[in-house]
Amino acid sequence: MREPQRYWFLDLYRGLIVFFMVEGHALRALLVSEEQRQPWFVFHELVHGIVGPGFLFGAGFAFAIATRRRWEQALTLSTHFFRRLWRAVLILIIGYLLHLPYFSLRKSLEGFSPQEWNAFLAFDALQCIGLTLIVLRLLLVTVRSERLFVSAVMVLLFAVAYATPLFWDPVRTADVPLAFSQAINGLNGSFFPLFPNAGFLLAGTLVAWLFLRERPEGKERGFINNLGITGIVLILTGLLLDLMPVQIYPVYDFWFTSPNFFWIRLGVLFLMLSGLWYFEYAVSHRRRPGVWMPKWLTVFGIESFFVYIAHLIVLYGWVLNPNQNASAWWGLNLSLLPSLAVTTGFVISMILLARGWNYGKKHHPVAMQGLYWWMGSVFLYYFVTNPW
Repeated sequence: MREPQRYWFLDLYRGLIVFFMVEGHALRALLVSEEQRQPWFVFHELVHGIVGPGFLFGAGFAFAIATRRRWEQALTLSTHFFRRLWRAVLILIIGYLLHLPYFSLRKSLEGFSPQEWNAFLAFDALQCIGLTLIVLRLLLVTVRSERLFVSAVMVLLFAVAYATPLFWDPVRTADVPLAFSQAINGLNGSFFPLFPNAGFLLAGTLVAWLFLRERPEGKERGFINNLGITGIVLILTGLLLDLMPVQIYPVYDFWFTSPNFFWIRLGVLFLMLSGLWYFEYAVSHRRRPGVWMPKWLTVFGIESFFVYIAHLIVLYGWVLNPNQNASAWWGLNLSLLPSLAVTTGFVISMILLARGWNYGKKHHPVAMQGLYWWMGSVFLYYFVTNPW
């Protein structure tokens, strides 16, 4: 059975994740601190705690689909392999570039304060995704076997989940260099260190791989059913294990390092993905499926990386617009209704940007490639030549 070009339930999943990411970041950046202490906002933050893991999980799913479509080329040191590897490296580089405090290479090398170095080296979603994808690409060309690759990813998944409390131990990691420490834990301010966040991308890769293996045999529905059941089991098991009066790790924090909380969040993602598969199956048989799966939302999912980068620059600013961004204008200064209004406008602007970007890629691919090179070249030229 030939695989479809797109899995719409996955685009819908990623679209919802990106939608709530943009909404959550905007509301958190704009709403006054007093309002953020209200019970409704605490619940809002609890629900939005699944967005980051969901973004990484979707990246793993997309990696598996893209890799299986060109399996033979992924196993050799071919042009395709190096192109894909470069994309992963580029994601990592962009992640660090978004942390630049100065639009000058010279000033960046000579003028970084310790606090700025700490912020620059901090791991966010792009660094976590980029480095994990590099590891997966290298793993593929090393094992050169689907069975061994799937087994290795599963071993890595459990290793990341259960090693996280050890890598977050401040005593064990006291002498670790800052660049490495920022990559493996959040003790110095990283929001998405590899432990435990790489585990969500690994889990997305594993689930997608197993799903794609079952689909040609007509076992897609059974797999989705088992995925939902597994999600429920993970949630209940994680909750029950955390209630046990036994502490294995010397340093343990449920919200940041707990393997139990990791499995709970992964279980929620399993349930969400399986539910969206059934949703797509139900509405695709209706006369107007586009009403239930709006194009703007699926495009949001397709262009998730672009939206992620664009919304950070517009909302928080960058070296090119440090004072011309939403946080500089209204940060933590708006009451509930104005913040909701600005957040709504911000989300709509990201939707329009995503649709425009997607249209350009689809209808003018050569021009878009030229745009990528032009933007990169102009940025690099001024970054290198700016004296201070």
